[in-house]
Amino acid sequence: MRDQRDSSLSNALRVLKIFSMDKPELGITEIAGILQISKSTVHRLLSTMTSEGFVYKDPITNLYSLGTSVLSLTNIVRTQIPFLKESTPILNLLTEKTGETSHLGILERKHIIYLEKIECEFPVQLHTHLGKRHPIHSTSTGQIILAFQNEGYIHSLLPKELDRYTPRTITSHYELLEKLDVIRSQYYVICDQEFLEGIIAVGVPVFNEKDQVIAAISIAGPVHRMKDKLKNPKFLEDIKLAGQKISEMIKERKKKGI
Repeated sequence: MRDQRDSSLSNALRVLKIFSMDKPELGITEIAGILQISKSTVHRLLSTMTSEGFVYKDPITNLYSLGTSVLSLTNIVRTQIPFLKESTPILNLLTEKTGETSHLGILERKHIIYLEKIECEFPVQLHTHLGKRHPIHSTSTGQIILAFQNEGYIHSLLPKELDRYTPRTITSHYELLEKLDVIRSQYYVICDQEFLEGIIAVGVPVFNEKDQVIAAISIAGPVHRMKDKLKNPKFLEDIKLAGQKISEMIKERKKKGI
């Protein structure tokens, strides 16, 4: 009986995880296909989750989307990340200075998750939704965090085959490790269309009180704007300064025991 309850809980959590900004609404058949479980099981799970407010069923389309109970949990999670609230003004100022969209991201298991995103005045489609999982080997946030991990941990995080997202994506472990060495020496990374064609991203590390990289700040924008801005040393300095400010804030909070 307990095994059955554990299985139901596991499947319910798997259902929640497949909703995304790209697929905000799903039907029973599609969910069953993605999770490789029976439609009757999906129907039973969704009925329970609907009654608890974790999913919502559109009475016209019969499609399901995430419910308000998930939103309340999301707000709780955001308040439990101590440096997130105080990082937002720094990201706002960074976006204002650079004119490009800024992000704060962390490593979650083997993917990058963005905790905050501040859009610029003239944004482009970046597919960097909050909470969405992104690859670590082809994003500036992922590469800057990887660069400051030990080699054994890096290998444990990387899949055997690195997926190619654009013609510029690094798919060789050797080439990626070489780039990580460079990143580690210069304390920033530039990803030139490695994840999305037409997009350049710059990432810098965020350190904790033990000088461990626990997060990263990134700026992303279209190639034609970013290439011009990268010619100005102040552009990169502004990004580095934002990372340093958040790092200092984290260390200060630790000293005060906050």
